[in-house]
Amino acid sequence: MTKKILITLLLFISGVSLAQKNEFGVFLGGSGYHGDIGHDQIGGVLLHQSPAIGFIHKINFHDYLSFRSSLQVGTIKADDALSKHPNTQARNLSFRSRIIDINMGFEFNFHRFMIRKRKTIYSPYVFAGLSFLAFNPQAQNNNGQWVDLRDLGTEGQGTPASNIDKYSLSNWAIPFGLGYKANLGKKLALSIEWIWRATQTDYLDDVSGYYVDENYLSEEATEMANPGVDVVAGKTRGNPNNNDWYNFTGFTISYKIKDKPKKCPKALLP
Repeated sequence: MTKKILITLLLFISGVSLAQKNEFGVFLGGSGYHGDIGHDQIGGVLLHQSPAIGFIHKINFHDYLSFRSSLQVGTIKADDALSKHPNTQARNLSFRSRIIDINMGFEFNFHRFMIRKRKTIYSPYVFAGLSFLAFNPQAQNNNGQWVDLRDLGTEGQGTPASNIDKYSLSNWAIPFGLGYKANLGKKLALSIEWIWRATQTDYLDDVSGYYVDENYLSEEATEMANPGVDVVAGKTRGNPNNNDWYNFTGFTISYKIKDKPKKCPKALLP
């Protein structure tokens, strides 16, 4: 049944894409993170973006509504040294992770807008949908080497010290945000946007719960779990009540794909 529903949905999208105005765009900008490590304020996230790139396809149903899908790739990172709180600085955690984001959803224009020569050549818009993401948190050890954190079980995942299994390196997120677009002519448009993803995981940064007894951890896991001050097992390491967020912010150049002219069926030709 699920397979039939998926095939029906794909056929519907394909049929709609052939019947409507299509756009293809290239995204250039930055990616940022908000979670358990580093900055506590959203403003700090905007000051520490990493380069990101992506590709976007739109199916314009009419001047106000589009169905949009995209693939975006970037890096998120954070460092407790950049926090304003002494306790967070003393924890001394940091990480980086490449994010691969595949998403789809709907884009709503506040003004009538289409890539073509017309009176209204700009519009603010909002976007919301669903994202699938892949990630892999890493941190530097004392030798300056980047280490994959998930398999170390820094919070006791997969060990007798915890009843928590190792987390997945893929998950779902809810993207939403806003932007502003303007025509550059009959075929091109430029947009700038800020789209957040509210994820369904608290492990983008490998930090979520509590410190565990170091006797259950390997030497490397102990080093990566607690590079800061001495801690007591059971003490809070992160905030398990809040999932992590990330964003893509930047510019997109979109090109209107010329629709194929409609032809009459042969049976109707004279």
